[in-house]
Amino acid sequence: MIKLLLGISILLIGQQTYAQNEDDALRYTQTFFGGTARNSGMAGAMTAFGGDFSVAAQNPAGLARIRKSNFSTTLNIESMMANTDFYGSATKDQGTAGNLSNISYVKAYELNPKKYNNWYSVQIGMGMTRIKSFNQRIEYGGSADSSILHSFINEAAGIPDSSLYDNFPFSSWLAYWTYGIDPIEGTNDYSTEFSSGESVHNRSITRRGGMSEYSFTLSGNYANKLYLGGAFNMTRVKYEETFSHKESFTNEDLWLRNINYTGSLDVEGLGYNLRLGAIYLPVDWVSVGLSAQLPTVYNLSDSWSNNMTTVTNDGTNSVGTDDIPYGAYDYRVNTPFKGNLSLGLVLQKFGSIGMEVEYVDYSSASLKSRRYSDSPYDFIGENMQIENLYKSAFNYKIGAEARINSQTYLRGGFALYDSPYEAEKGNQQYPTLFYTGGAGYNWGKVYIDAACVLKRSKADYYAYDPTINGSMATIDQTNLNFKFTLGLRLD
Repeated sequence: MIKLLLGISILLIGQQTYAQNEDDALRYTQTFFGGTARNSGMAGAMTAFGGDFSVAAQNPAGLARIRKSNFSTTLNIESMMANTDFYGSATKDQGTAGNLSNISYVKAYELNPKKYNNWYSVQIGMGMTRIKSFNQRIEYGGSADSSILHSFINEAAGIPDSSLYDNFPFSSWLAYWTYGIDPIEGTNDYSTEFSSGESVHNRSITRRGGMSEYSFTLSGNYANKLYLGGAFNMTRVKYEETFSHKESFTNEDLWLRNINYTGSLDVEGLGYNLRLGAIYLPVDWVSVGLSAQLPTVYNLSDSWSNNMTTVTNDGTNSVGTDDIPYGAYDYRVNTPFKGNLSLGLVLQKFGSIGMEVEYVDYSSASLKSRRYSDSPYDFIGENMQIENLYKSAFNYKIGAEARINSQTYLRGGFALYDSPYEAEKGNQQYPTLFYTGGAGYNWGKVYIDAACVLKRSKADYYAYDPTINGSMATIDQTNLNFKFTLGLRLD
């Protein structure tokens, strides 16, 4: 039963019919480190040290170690590269994008510890940290003995052609309307003329957007031993995806020559959460941090459309402008609780080493209808899929900062984000890896930092029903980010 549910789920994802499903829950639950070049150069492992606004995305208590008011902004240039294998046919694609990775201001207030019961300072901050990029460019091609039309046939089986639009307007109805599939007389089943030879596939996917967290923070320093902090966070989501799936057929005797199935998706929304944390120094050169992030509630709006054209010996078949299906839906995604444990070691004047581990239970995410929705839906099947397919995971980060002299620093780090998928469920089991490096120069009131972040991820992608041979491609994605931070100490 689980295998069957998995097949249905991947079918919906691969064909890009854009129904809300477990893929949406994962997209907004799995986030990564980001922000300033200093934090990125250490692979996000500087949380226990604090002193940088980016740590608010993990443990806001780190802002209590800022002694002077601080402003920072970070520019990010992102290069996306994808190597795809489709049954032995290799394809490469790449692109570039630019965005703002961080902008923040923290106001630090020094206190008289004798007057304020051993409280040395209080900090109030606000800023933006980019916590995830969706940017991808993927293309693959090659020959297979199956077609996406076979998947549409399986989907439409048992449905009268007069009811196809009501049931599957974004997929098999499009194939039926453009003569990609045809009803078998006397039945409610379908066939396609492509029954011999091979289908030459070419699929391109472009994804854009990201998740930016806007944080309002309050933190305090007690006795230079205990640092406490809290952050109220609003996360803005912007996600766009377009795809084109083209096939041509090698058998020249066929009446059907080629097909082009396309689609687009646009997602916008806001999420809200609360994050609390503490950092304790048992000795001056050791800091230990612990934080918790309460579940995030995202209110999202999806809008999508699909289309299809076919070319036959009699010409081109297309869908009329007024008949092109469009969809829209407002819904909620509740992401899981997250916990973070961090450790920082200061190596006298030589530098520092940071380590941390994050816990997140991906299986506890859920989809829900918006409150007071005009078209409520229970998402029971989708939430069962989330529980079946996903698991709890630990994410690990380690980073180091070497002190060359009083003004110059070198940094490096590594992070591993474990696969969110349960084993033996037919899903990819590849972790996401980060390799980072950077440098910084400090003039006192002004400082600059630069970092390079290499992200590697691998996934099995199904364009249609995974039970049909020829539907899968393996995507090896590499994102290279170059970050540049300008910071000002204002007191």
